[in-house]
Amino acid sequence: VRSAAERVGEAPAPAATAAPARAAAPRRGQGRPTAPREALPLQPAAPSAGADLPRLYAQVNPGVVSLGVEQTVDFMGQQVPQRGTGSGFVYDDRHIVTNNHVAGDAEGIEVIFYDGQHRTGTVVGADAYSDLAVVRVDDMPDSARALPLVADFASLQVGQPVVAIGNPFGHANSMTYGIISALGRTISAGLEQVTQFGIPQTIQTDAAINPGNSGGPLLDLTGQVIGINAQINTVSVEPGSGTPANSGVGFAIPSSIVAQVVPVLIRDGRYEWSYLGVAGLSQERFTVEVAAANNLAESRGAYILQVRPDGPSVNVLRGANNAVQTEGEGDASPIPVGGDVVVAIDGQPIDSFDDLLTYISLQTRPGQAVRLTILRDGREQEVEVTVARRPQG
Repeated sequence: VRSAAERVGEAPAPAATAAPARAAAPRRGQGRPTAPREALPLQPAAPSAGADLPRLYAQVNPGVVSLGVEQTVDFMGQQVPQRGTGSGFVYDDRHIVTNNHVAGDAEGIEVIFYDGQHRTGTVVGADAYSDLAVVRVDDMPDSARALPLVADFASLQVGQPVVAIGNPFGHANSMTYGIISALGRTISAGLEQVTQFGIPQTIQTDAAINPGNSGGPLLDLTGQVIGINAQINTVSVEPGSGTPANSGVGFAIPSSIVAQVVPVLIRDGRYEWSYLGVAGLSQERFTVEVAAANNLAESRGAYILQVRPDGPSVNVLRGANNAVQTEGEGDASPIPVGGDVVVAIDGQPIDSFDDLLTYISLQTRPGQAVRLTILRDGREQEVEVTVARRPQG
């Protein structure tokens, strides 16, 4: 996922070599809903009622916007203007939520609402680590409506129907339908300076997401936002070979992170993440061979590969100190040996390194002490670490 995922909503070529891309104007049937607005979340008409997608679209479309983003980039040694497109959703009466990779570095933002009204927006906060940004619109149209975040994120289930609404390829107010394909994925933040950190608890969906959908909402059938569309999985996309497009595997930043980060971005303009200062083995690489080489009964827990020398876990946790070569071809991957395995944090079981990342990210704040239960040299013991503030860049 981390190597193949592509951020959606990438800006087009610089204006010096291509015409600016503008969001398409709403077409017939995409303007104001004819039915009166209902309270969100929507209630089904009857207990046995199926998905009423036209009703859902009419009620939530006023909360989705298209974004035209202007910035200056270096193009062959020259500073040239560039315009890209993306999506967002109305968070409250003054703010739009979108992706950091859409609007974080914007010099100018045009917000286009579902009924064709245009407003100027200003970035008031951005966070590269969660790929979230907040845009302020001082004169929000009366026709716009705020979309609620899902009340109980833990209630989401794989197989649950969802819809994505956004501005793919400049086609504003487009809705696609699919299901939650998986929960609890961890994806890269998607920027070179922060690739060593991941975004936990992300949602995988097969609802079609394409370039321009970035920042738009992924919603359940009651009209609640469950995630912010951010990345798609593509197959060997080479530079110059075409635009990355949907392949049925998309990822959305979870509403649990939106609820945690966005209010702080509105208030402070930035968000500070907790930092344990370790690198770990991914779940798919924590194999039975790794467990056997480390005298572990099973391949469960967060295997620590490296303890960063400037991090808070120095002299507390231990990373792998050597490796043994696997049998077979000479280019086979070595098996790490000697690393600590975290099996619980503050009494909560840890099954994978993603679990550890999720807990540190969502349940702790910089300066907070956490109690880790680890396996070291075949013995269980407890250690305490005071998490630090995640370094910038």
